[in-house]
Amino acid sequence: MNVIKVVLPFTIPSEDRRVPLRRRMELAAIFSLAELTRDKGGGLISKKPAEEILFISEVCYPFWFIPWKRRTLIFDGFDMNSHTISFDILPDANIFIQELKGSSKNLETYSAFLSHNLNYFEKSYGKGQKVIKGLIMNLDLTDDLLTLFHKAKRVKGDLEKVSLPLIMDKSAIKTSIRELQKFEKTLEEDVKKLSEITKVLMKTTERHINAVKAEIEKTKKRSNLKINNLMSKIAKKTEKTRKFFDKKIIKISRDANQKIQSLSEEDAKLRAEKDHLNSYIEQCKNELSAAQETKDKKQEKYWQSELGASRKRLLKIGKRLKEIEKKIKEMESTRDLKISQLKSEYALKAKEYMTEVRQLEAARDAKIKINLEATKSLEKLTSQIVGQINRLIETRNLALKNLREMGCPIYKRKATLVYMPFFFACYSRDLKKRYVTFPPSIANTMDGVSKIKSALRPYIIRSMLQEYSLPIANLLKNIVTSIQENSMLEDRIFKICMKSNLLKQKAFRREAEKGFKELSEEGWLSEEELQTLTSRLEELGR
Repeated sequence: MNVIKVVLPFTIPSEDRRVPLRRRMELAAIFSLAELTRDKGGGLISKKPAEEILFISEVCYPFWFIPWKRRTLIFDGFDMNSHTISFDILPDANIFIQELKGSSKNLETYSAFLSHNLNYFEKSYGKGQKVIKGLIMNLDLTDDLLTLFHKAKRVKGDLEKVSLPLIMDKSAIKTSIRELQKFEKTLEEDVKKLSEITKVLMKTTERHINAVKAEIEKTKKRSNLKINNLMSKIAKKTEKTRKFFDKKIIKISRDANQKIQSLSEEDAKLRAEKDHLNSYIEQCKNELSAAQETKDKKQEKYWQSELGASRKRLLKIGKRLKEIEKKIKEMESTRDLKISQLKSEYALKAKEYMTEVRQLEAARDAKIKINLEATKSLEKLTSQIVGQINRLIETRNLALKNLREMGCPIYKRKATLVYMPFFFACYSRDLKKRYVTFPPSIANTMDGVSKIKSALRPYIIRSMLQEYSLPIANLLKNIVTSIQENSMLEDRIFKICMKSNLLKQKAFRREAEKGFKELSEEGWLSEEELQTLTSRLEELGR
């Protein structure tokens, strides 16, 4: 792994300042703040001794900027951070596939398998966790580091400043990247395996549905063949029965029609005679009237007799006509009733002949219905299980997307070891140590803090360096917590810092003294503060 080394700036000029803070002013400001932070002791009742500054050391915090999917992951070289990826534990796909293959041959066993495993992929199997050692995923922290990174300077050769132990070295970084790649591959294999299961399920279901459809067609053909053969026999039998009943109907109709015809003929004759009598009665009435006018008694008697006889005959004819009409209606009704009864009897016979056909059709339809219900059940069960699997695939694809989009949206082709300088101070009193960190800061101007000058006197120098990033400041505070909890780590860092103790370096004291004067010229230190800090620095250098 080819590595580029860069170092981040400790101070960044504010918008008002614009010009970077000179190194000697930076060192002077840090010493001033360290001295201000030191507990001077005192007290009314039990006086505490003042704290002594054991060291002020400029230390670099190491970070790795590692290429990842055309993005950049940031790792904590000091290994105080790690990232835990939570994921859903999937049900055992291999067991499901084995049972699927063992149950897929027959429709009944396959359907029972689907029904039994309907919620196999919906049950909760708990949460898994993947810990990626050293990976920083605090977005506020990574954003601030990325902003500082754009102001970094490349280091050629060895780093002149001391650094915290590089616990996450090249090997550890490779291991973490392999863990990410391994997790990515696991997610991909999960998606692939789940997708294969859906394909096998759908293919197996389709095969059984096609087999059922083929069976339905066979059932229809076999049943239709039987029904057609039976219908041919029934047609002959029905035709014979129809002819038998037709003969009976014809005979009944013929006999009734003959009698009706005879009565109808008599009716016609009587109606003709009736018409004749009505005419004759009118004639008799006229002749009688004429005889009465001529007073011809003989003729009058004759026509009186003819009139009476004709009227009697007309009454008889009327009575007979009613009898004939009634008889015709009775004969027609009887004829129609007998014919209707014969037709009903024929229909019943024909229906009886079709009973076996209806039974065959009912058996065919029942079998087809069962098969269709089986296909619907298969489709429904398969759809539900596939739906559950698709939801798992979606969660895995989302996890893959999140995994591939981790880190910062910049792309570095090579791994970069980034050193972030900060100042570390250690105070001692009664054999007890206290540690303070001074994080990368924004260098202000007096104009930028003029409104609060009076409130901050004395030592307005406190406002000169404003911490650049709260997440970075908190990260450095965690160093203090870590070494307080780990004596071996404390001893290791203590030795590193004591070796690089600025207080024991003549160059530091010389530069700091110059820096005090420049700070005083900018208005950050009063004359009294300047003298006090200069004296204190000389005292520590002895």
